[in-house]
Amino acid sequence: MKILAFLMALFAVTDVAAQQSEPCYFDVYQRSHREQIAATERKIQQQLQLGAPNQTNAMHASHLPNLKIIPVVVHVIHNGGTENISNAQIQSQIDILNEDFRRKAGSPGFGNGVDAEIEFCLAKKTPDGKCTNGIVRIQSTLTNHQTFQRSMLKQLSYWDNTRYLNMYVVKDINSGSGILGYSSFPGGPPDEDGIVVRHSYFGNTGTASGGLGRTTTHEIGHWFGLYHTFQNGCGGADTCNSGDNICDTPPVTAPNFGCPNINSCTNDSYPDQVANYLDYTDDACKSIFTLGQKNRMHAVLASLRKDIWTQWNIDSTGCDSGFVSPTCKVIADFMSLNQNVCTDGGVTFYNRSQNDPTSFIWLFPGGTPSSSTATNPVVNYSTPGIYSITLIANNVSSSDTLTLTNYINVTLQPVGQGLPFYEDFENTMFPDKGIIVDNPDNGITWQRDTQAKAFAGGGSAKINNLINTNYGQSDALVLPAFDFTSLGGDASLYFYWAYARSDANYSDDLTVLATSDCGVTWNTLFNKSGASLATGPTQTTPYIPDNTTVWKTTRINLGAYASKKSVIIKFVNTTDGGNNLYLDNISVGLWSLRVGEENMMGNDIRIYPNPVKEILTIELPANSEQYSLDISDMMGRIVYSQILKANKENVNMHELRQGLYFYKIMNMGKIEKTGKLFKQ
Repeated sequence: MKILAFLMALFAVTDVAAQQSEPCYFDVYQRSHREQIAATERKIQQQLQLGAPNQTNAMHASHLPNLKIIPVVVHVIHNGGTENISNAQIQSQIDILNEDFRRKAGSPGFGNGVDAEIEFCLAKKTPDGKCTNGIVRIQSTLTNHQTFQRSMLKQLSYWDNTRYLNMYVVKDINSGSGILGYSSFPGGPPDEDGIVVRHSYFGNTGTASGGLGRTTTHEIGHWFGLYHTFQNGCGGADTCNSGDNICDTPPVTAPNFGCPNINSCTNDSYPDQVANYLDYTDDACKSIFTLGQKNRMHAVLASLRKDIWTQWNIDSTGCDSGFVSPTCKVIADFMSLNQNVCTDGGVTFYNRSQNDPTSFIWLFPGGTPSSSTATNPVVNYSTPGIYSITLIANNVSSSDTLTLTNYINVTLQPVGQGLPFYEDFENTMFPDKGIIVDNPDNGITWQRDTQAKAFAGGGSAKINNLINTNYGQSDALVLPAFDFTSLGGDASLYFYWAYARSDANYSDDLTVLATSDCGVTWNTLFNKSGASLATGPTQTTPYIPDNTTVWKTTRINLGAYASKKSVIIKFVNTTDGGNNLYLDNISVGLWSLRVGEENMMGNDIRIYPNPVKEILTIELPANSEQYSLDISDMMGRIVYSQILKANKENVNMHELRQGLYFYKIMNMGKIEKTGKLFKQ
């Protein structure tokens, strides 16, 4: 995965060893996506021309007219381990941010830079005006975080990003990849805004006692619109309008590690600013925001984040210096990631009650169990209906009750369609055969493609990751529900894919998931990225499979679902700005379509649609001589033969029974193309 990308990309700071082998490639992205970057960058540059506004928080107007206060909410996602960090550790990170962004005298943040005139405040009021300490704790396995799951963190807990900076603390990111944190960039999707940091790098006490908390400072710099100091390397002769677009940060050829004394670029006479928070140097080395960085951050606040620091918001979030916070009463709160479920499917309720609750009473009328004292109970519903949920949260001094009426909708689990199933995307209708395209951001998504050389025939499914700027977004091809008890043959999934990267150092992901409980639980069947996903050469131009392309295929054993009457399978693309990904010949319950089993010599011959209901169309080369078609059943018996006299011939398949057949097209007795044909 690329560590950086624009518009909700992953701005990640990694361990020294990991970063030296996985540097950020935002400069590659910038060269390839100038138009997408330009929209946000223009707003920042326009505001820089106008200058920073003088409006500020009234309480500070007498001595710091440009000071901006940023209300913060910290969402601690944990699974009962040490990642459930203390309030004191969280406060230590807020203190570090204020030392760094305010260049506080006597602190590690008192370097040779400037006072950025930005302060951070743990919110003292919730979005609906209740008393809070600005900390939300939720127990969830999502604490072992994958960057493509960032939207799920927001589903667990999210406060209006125009009023709060959302910070998420997790146990791990990308399975021990070395990534310490990542941030959104101004202009990204509102419900994905914020930063994510590993618990052991959040603050300087508790589980982070070995660090200085500068990972969070670095990530928030990106949240304010700052690039790395090594953005685009040394840049051009005009160091103000290249690199990181800031005049007073000397150009840097590549990330620095440790705390070296170096001038890595020859187009200036200044040493690398290794003390800058936006380099990759050690925490103990960092202590500088420059005046140019300060001006850029304030320009972002004036243009792209213009509501969060207003006096009204400071008052309504309790961050006015005159606000006296009372002892907060407990607040009952919960959610479920699945509110529409099927009978006998377990529903997990995630408790996000605030202000140090010590005990809980749950009421689930119509559910099993009907009540619980667990933190995150799992409840089953055996009868269709719409159900309300009640949570009573208590602490030593207070109690609060929350009832969500008609919160869970339970329906009978539908019986899926019979198997086998086959889709080769030859039909011009897309999606077809009950397939659904899941496109959460209404942006770039799966489509039918006829430009590429499909594995067989003329059509395939494609998603264009090269132009997709919403990095981390997942788009899915969802197959219809299948009844596996109807299958007497091979309980396996087969499919082909073709893919290329736009850079050898990052990759989009292809994941195949299955559920047998109406989407409450998804099991991973297949996941590939990088070299294991690629079938074509790395290229910055759009990848279009041709006759030289090697399509890859796989067989996935679905025997575990043999007794299930409603199984849904989906193919998920998670974009990272790579290149085109193609799918073809998806089959469930059919024999393997191994590479070589279809004779690819006859790529000029097209046979479609496949599966076929009535009329099978065969297109032959323009210089056709004497072609013939044989169709055999699974026993090898020829059940249909025809001489093909035209370059495009329609063959009536009405007499064939539903099922799998094998076709063979010959020219003057020589086999030109073979393959499988499914009759619907």
